[in-house]
Amino acid sequence: KGGKGGKGGKGGKGGKGSSSVSETAALVDSIDVNVVKPLRRLWNGKPARFARVAAALALLASGSTRVASFWSYSHDIARGMSQPSVMFKGQLNDGRTIIVKDYVEAYHWLRDNTPEDARVMAWWDYGYQIAGIANRTSIADGNTWNHEHIALLGKCLVSPEEIGYPIVRQLADYVLVWTTRYAGMPGDDLAKSPHMARIAGSVYDDVKQEGFYVDERGNPSESMRQSLLFKLSASGIAPDVEALTHYEEAYTSKNRMVRIWKVLDVDEETKRATNAGEHKVCDAGGWYCPGQYPEKLREVLSTKRDFQLEH
Repeated sequence: KGGKGGKGGKGGKGGKGSSSVSETAALVDSIDVNVVKPLRRLWNGKPARFARVAAALALLASGSTRVASFWSYSHDIARGMSQPSVMFKGQLNDGRTIIVKDYVEAYHWLRDNTPEDARVMAWWDYGYQIAGIANRTSIADGNTWNHEHIALLGKCLVSPEEIGYPIVRQLADYVLVWTTRYAGMPGDDLAKSPHMARIAGSVYDDVKQEGFYVDERGNPSESMRQSLLFKLSASGIAPDVEALTHYEEAYTSKNRMVRIWKVLDVDEETKRATNAGEHKVCDAGGWYCPGQYPEKLREVLSTKRDFQLEH
């Protein structure tokens, strides 16, 4: 019986719950009557409808002006971007407009004057153009995800000639550099050399990462002056630049924006093995065949450290 009394107590609590629900419902009804319905009448009233139409017309008028401006801006940008990066417009001192074709002409020279199996070393930025326009094998391109491979390429370019050459002769027949500063465009390979040095130095401790620059007066730093890249860019053009020992000038474009050098005494045995696929290591099915470096680069590669991103 005592237990039943307890149930009676629970029944009392249930009554309080019902009262709370009723109060909530009354509050909702009050809000609906005193707030929602008046706002709805105001929203649907004639003044509000007129104001909405006026606002829509003003927004449409403003938008039409902006659309016209955006349309004009988009077409201006499209015209500016429609010039392919290997050709662009230039203006002579007398005001005449010309098409500067140094890049594409350099790639055509490679296509027409080098063997079909020629391998071209250049900074990775130009890899696709070398492959697509010159139809020659590039050492690296925009899809080269292997940071350590780019570091090896950078090591060849920013090191002194005698250090880089033993690597280059195993990998390439020609070396291509952009030298646009001689045409008044400073963003060439010399300008990119600090980036090359940082990448190379992140894998090879013997590469100095700092101090690669050409100052505002055109004077190279000592590290820059000693580098293969500087000699490839400036030899025969700038004064007091040492002649190259292991490279022969093959082509310099009309406006001196691109230079191509032939690598002397290329290791023909390594090249033959590469062409024969002997440096590939395939899986059992033969579907996946990553390339390997020539055996003669083992000593150089033994000095590298595995690259790791710093967090």
